[in-house]
Amino acid sequence: MTDRLIASDPVFTVAGQRVPDLARDCLALSVEETTAGLRTLTAHFLAVAPRRRPNDDVVEYLDGRTLSFGSELSVSLGPPGNERVVFAGSVSALEATFDEGDTPHVTVFAEDALMALRMTRRSRTYGQVSDADLARRIAADHGLSADADAAGPTYPLVQQVNESDLAFVRARAALLGAEVWVTGRTLHFATRDRRRGPELRLAQGRDLLTVAVRADLAHQRSAVRVSGYDARGRDRIDAEADGAVVTAEVPAGRTGPAVLAGTVGPRLDQLTRMVPLAEAEGRSWAAARLRARARRFVTAVGTSRGTPELTVGSRITLTGVGRPFDGDGYYTTRVRHTFQRGAGGLRSHFEAERATVNAEDGR
Repeated sequence: MTDRLIASDPVFTVAGQRVPDLARDCLALSVEETTAGLRTLTAHFLAVAPRRRPNDDVVEYLDGRTLSFGSELSVSLGPPGNERVVFAGSVSALEATFDEGDTPHVTVFAEDALMALRMTRRSRTYGQVSDADLARRIAADHGLSADADAAGPTYPLVQQVNESDLAFVRARAALLGAEVWVTGRTLHFATRDRRRGPELRLAQGRDLLTVAVRADLAHQRSAVRVSGYDARGRDRIDAEADGAVVTAEVPAGRTGPAVLAGTVGPRLDQLTRMVPLAEAEGRSWAAARLRARARRFVTAVGTSRGTPELTVGSRITLTGVGRPFDGDGYYTTRVRHTFQRGAGGLRSHFEAERATVNAEDGR
């Protein structure tokens, strides 16, 4: 486990070649990702830097020599020899900004390989497939390899109706409580327990500039039920998941469903827009929905001085945030790395969640 924090300038690579000019001229940078996948980058560059070549344009970086639409762009943060790539993707937009009294700058927007899935919309029918099979099929359609590690039912029929491939994969992942992301040319589709992320320790008053931690019963439920009809067996389906599916994945502490039962009382959530056609589907959907609610019982929103290794899927231990919230078990669901020259440098903003509060005796 590491607790070392780093602040450094970004390093830019275009088409596999390092471009020092981009680091020199970078005014601000933002790289963001969530559990839904599709990592994005926004970078602002000073556009009147010293010119190495004659240029008839009024600003730099608009002649296509360094950056252009579709350029392969990657960014790493951290000290030399221990840097970490926080973004790898393709340029999707260029913007020039002119403001009276200010120096012109060029803004570059980029997305990772999931951009291709986002821009492909289709209607299609699949037969005898699991959700992991669907992820593999979509990945192959876009020339990506697939690492699909999510157990779930096999469906006799699944339809994609006027949806982008990215929206479709995200929707299928949600049914299982799985997550979607890409590294290089590999599409990942995995449940949270099978996603491996770095372990970090962040302390309030030392590593963290700000942090807010909340335990909230508003969206907690004791159980989730879903109903349907098994046409093959000609029988009603009533599938239910209760707090046991939550306690099975946490080692200690009080879960949201348990606290809810002891205070407000049992509360049931009935899924009405989801109609399973087999018992296994209903059980899987109900369990995934209850886990999603329970995992957000405790939420943390914070900013560190700069932690390049922080990524979605990181397991975080928070210290100095109060007895109910101290300890491990936090799972990072959103990360945004920012760099602003002359205004603090590198910052890492994150959202994380945990299914439990500590017991009164601190356990």
